Amino acid sequence: IVEKKTEDFTGRKYVFNAIDNFFREQPCGYFTIKAKPGVGKSAILAEYIRRTGCIAYFNVRSEGINHAEQFLESVCTQLIERYNLNYPFLPANATQDGGFLGQLLEEVAEKTNDESVVITIDALDEVDLTSQSPGANVLYLPQYLPTGIYVILTQRSDVTLPFNVQAPQDVFDLMANNYEEEISQDVKDHIYKATKREGVQQWIQLRELTDEIFVTQLTKKSEYNFMYLYYVLGDIEGGKYKDLNIEKLPIGLEGYYEDHWQHMGMTKKPLPKPKLKIIYVLVEVGHPVSPHLISEVARENRLTVQEVLDEWKQFLLEQNIEEQTCYSVYHASFSDFLHRKDIVQAAEVMIKDINTLIVDNLWEGLYGDE
Repeated sequence: IVEKKTEDFTGRKYVFNAIDNFFREQPCGYFTIKAKPGVGKSAILAEYIRRTGCIAYFNVRSEGINHAEQFLESVCTQLIERYNLNYPFLPANATQDGGFLGQLLEEVAEKTNDESVVITIDALDEVDLTSQSPGANVLYLPQYLPTGIYVILTQRSDVTLPFNVQAPQDVFDLMANNYEEEISQDVKDHIYKATKREGVQQWIQLRELTDEIFVTQLTKKSEYNFMYLYYVLGDIEGGKYKDLNIEKLPIGLEGYYEDHWQHMGMTKKPLPKPKLKIIYVLVEVGHPVSPHLISEVARENRLTVQEVLDEWKQFLLEQNIEEQTCYSVYHASFSDFLHRKDIVQAAEVMIKDINTLIVDNLWEGLYGDE
């Protein structure tokens, strides 16, 4: 995950400076990075992990890695192994609540003589809150932290989570107006690096643009969203926009999704109902799923399912699980787009009906046709 997310990483010095300042000024605490989807929260955290080698945990809803028990097992194991704590195996109650994690943090602080210990946790907004006790802090994060223990968190800015702590904390809003100049420069630097790629440079030259004009125009269209740049620069390089000039490129990440949605014929009349159903099944299942299972749930043939997966592969994460190729949604912003009220209504898709199909398939798998 770290290697993938830090590929082509650019800038963000002001964020790392803010983290360092918080560590200097506070004896312990929580530092939370907030922003809307696609702005680069996970990439910043991954780059920090790459630089420091700190303890890390990534919540990934699309892969089903977003339960409190999974988090506690992973982080407690990392703490025990890294600091040679005397636990040959995790106690039975280690993942029931935050008690054992809190105990380990106390032991680590004592063992390191209050030297800085950093734990990073990505995508709090993707945590399945039904996996923990009602009213508890998200992932059972401790209310108090020992001296020297710091936790860096990332989450979307439009999500409110149960998080009541007495430890020092700071919230860093990536989209705050006072950082606009720095964000703009990071985006420009990222695009400048991309202009060195052969396919991108050819596209620029064929339109008789300068690199400077290309960078300036694309920076505006990106709305400072790195996920937008990931897709659009990839499409330019792949020849998708060979018949368009720069003024016709989509604006913003949602604009990009809308453009692709229409380009793939998802709004044509009559509506491509089988394709729509397959896409929404993939999104609603919420974890990596095989084409065979998608076919069973959507009640569409395997060939149609594979055609849709191939058409939408740039938005999907493909991985091998138990000798099966499985697919999940690459980025949460695509799920957000598909759940937008106007998109759901235009697609004439009933999310409730899709989830009923999923539950029915699960029931049949467990109990047959009883």
